[in-house]
Amino acid sequence: MCGICGIVDLTSAGRAEESLVRAMSARIRHRGPDGDGFYTAPGRAAVLGMRRLSIIDVDGSDQPLYNEDQSLAMVFNGEIYNYKELQADLRRRGHTLRTEGDGETILHLYEDYGLDLFRHLRGMYGFALWDAQRGRLILAVDHIGMKPLYLRQQDGLLSFCSEAKALFADSGSAALRLDVLDTYLSFGYMVGAETLFEGVDRLPAGHALVVEGGTTRLHPYWSFPDYLPNRIEPPNRQERQDKSEIVGDAATIYGQAQAHLAESVRLHLRSDVPLGLFLSGGVDSAVVLALMSREAGERVQSYTVGFDVDTPDNELLQARRIAAHFGAQHHERVIDASTWWDGLLKTVYHHDEPIANQSAVSLLLLAEHTVRDVKVVLTGLGGDELFGGYPNHHAIPRLLAQQAAWGQAIGAPLRALAGIERHYPRLKRYRIVGALPTYLPGLIQVGMPRDEAIRRRMSFDGLVLTDSLRRELYSRDLMSAWQSARHKEHIYAGIIAQSWRDDPYDTAQALVINTWLTGNALLHTDKVTMAASLEARVPLFDPALLRFAAQVPSAVRMQSNKIVLREAARDLLPDFARERAKRPFGTPILSWFDGPLKDRIRSALTAPDAFIRPYFEPAALTALLEGHFSGQANHVELVFRLLTLELWGQQFMKVTE
Repeated sequence: MCGICGIVDLTSAGRAEESLVRAMSARIRHRGPDGDGFYTAPGRAAVLGMRRLSIIDVDGSDQPLYNEDQSLAMVFNGEIYNYKELQADLRRRGHTLRTEGDGETILHLYEDYGLDLFRHLRGMYGFALWDAQRGRLILAVDHIGMKPLYLRQQDGLLSFCSEAKALFADSGSAALRLDVLDTYLSFGYMVGAETLFEGVDRLPAGHALVVEGGTTRLHPYWSFPDYLPNRIEPPNRQERQDKSEIVGDAATIYGQAQAHLAESVRLHLRSDVPLGLFLSGGVDSAVVLALMSREAGERVQSYTVGFDVDTPDNELLQARRIAAHFGAQHHERVIDASTWWDGLLKTVYHHDEPIANQSAVSLLLLAEHTVRDVKVVLTGLGGDELFGGYPNHHAIPRLLAQQAAWGQAIGAPLRALAGIERHYPRLKRYRIVGALPTYLPGLIQVGMPRDEAIRRRMSFDGLVLTDSLRRELYSRDLMSAWQSARHKEHIYAGIIAQSWRDDPYDTAQALVINTWLTGNALLHTDKVTMAASLEARVPLFDPALLRFAAQVPSAVRMQSNKIVLREAARDLLPDFARERAKRPFGTPILSWFDGPLKDRIRSALTAPDAFIRPYFEPAALTALLEGHFSGQANHVELVFRLLTLELWGQQFMKVTE
C-alpha cells in the first residue's frame, strides 16, 4: 500500500522534472511513511514517484519495480491478493522475479498479456507502468475504484497522483470548476470523472489510461455488471410449486456465496504485518470477523467507533457483543462533538474533493486509533451494495413500475404539486404534515421522464435540495453555469445507460455501485484510512465475489434485506448478529449542529470572507441558515454539504504563500 505520483511530457521535449515529482511525493507522505522511490525515463520523457507503506515483503519490494531487463519500470499502490498463485505461474513460464512481493507480478503479466493483464488480478491497485521500448505510460486503477488516481493535463504535461492535492505542488493554487458545483450540491459527492478542481479528473474505475506518442486514450477493461449473460438460473415460481425445491435452489446460491466470501477473506489475510478489522454492529463486518477468526487461527483485533451520546445508530453495544462471541481482542474509540469537529477539518483536507459523508469523519478518527496496533484492517463495506441493503434497491424498481402503470396519465397533476416544495424544510419540523416532504418528491417523480426521475430519486432530490431552493439560493453565475453545462443531467444519463438491465432490481443494484460506491463510499474509505497510514482492505469487492453477486437473480436476492448474505452466514454467526435489522451508520449530527457545534458552523458559513459567499444569494443563504438554526426549518443535510464545501474551499482555494 502506497501513494504514487508522476509526470509525463506529451510533447517529447524532455520537460519531466524529478524535483517536481519529489515535491508531489512529499504531499502524500502520510500514504507511505516507510520510504520513497523515483524513476526518471531516458530523456526525461517521464518521472515516476511513490511513497511506500510496507505490508508484503517488507524488507524487499522497494520501488520502482522493474522487469528482468529493466525495460519496464513501475510504481504501484495497493495489494494483489492472488500474488502467490501468480508468482508460481510466472516462474513456471520462465520469468525471473526479483522480489517476494505482489506488485512485481503486474510487470511480468504485462510482458505476457499486454493490456489484457487485468483479468488476472484480484486486488485493489493504482499503478503507473513505463514501457521504455514503446515510450508508453500506462496508468490504471482497479476494477471497482478502491485506489483512486487523479489526472491533470496542462501545458503539454500530464501529471498524476493518488491524491489531487499533490497535483498543485508546482503552483500551490487551484481553481473551482463552477459548472459541476451543482452536481456536488445535489448528491453530496461527485458522480462521473470530473472533480471540483478545474482541470483535474479521476481515472474511472475499471479503466487504464494509455499515454503514447503524445496522445492519451482510455482503455476500459471492466464494468459492473459485465457478467449477467452467464447468470445463475433462478427457481421458476410458476412451474415449481414444491417449496423444498425452491429452497434447495436458493440454498445452492447461499452456499456459493459463503464459499466466495471465505475465499476472498482468506486471500485478504495475506500480510507480513499485523492486521485487524473495522467492526460495526451490522451483519457485513460480523461475517468478515467470523471468517477471519476461522482462517486466522488466532484472536482478531477488532475496532469500533461510537459516540458519547445515545443515538439509534450507536454501534458500540452490538459490536462488543459480536466481538465477545468470537473472542476478538476488541478496541473502541468514543467521540464527542468537539473531537468530531477536529476530525471533520482533517477529513476535508484528506478527501481532496468535498464529500459530505458524516460517517467518514468517524472512520478517520477510528483509523487514527487503530493504527497504534496494526497497519492493515479489513472492512465489511459492500454487503448493502451487492446484496440489496439500501432503500433505493426497492425504490427504483417501484418507481419504474409506477411510471409504466400510470405515470403519463397523472404526470401533469403530480408536477403541479412541485409548487409546494419550497415549504418542505419548514414542514419537516411539524407533526403529521412533516411526513409530506418525505413522500411527495417520490410521487412527483412518477410523472417525470425516466432518467430525470431516477436521478432525482438516487440523489434524494426534494429531501435535501429542491429546484425552488436552487432558484432562490444559487447566485446568477452558479445558476448560469449549471443551466449551461447540465453536468449532472448529462453524466447521470450515461450512468443509467451503462447500468440499465431488463430486470429493474439489477438496474438499481448497478446504479448504486456505479454512483454512490465509486464516488463516495470507496473513495472516502481510501482517503481517511491512508490519512492515518493505515491500509483498509475490502474483501466483499473481490472480482470473483462481484461476478457472483451480479449473477444472483433478483428473485432470490430481493426476498428480504440482504438475504443472500444473511443465509450464507447462517452457520457462521449467532442469531443476534445475523438477524439484526438493517440500520444506517451515522453521527448524532442534528443534535450537534443544533447544539455544541452550532456557533462554529454559523461562523464558518456567515463570515464576510467565507469561500461560498460568491456562489449563493446572500439574503437567501442567510434566510436558510437562520431558518435552520432557529428551529423553523430542517436543512441539516444541506447545511452539512455547504459546510463541507466551505471548509474545502478554505483548505484548497485560498492558498497562502
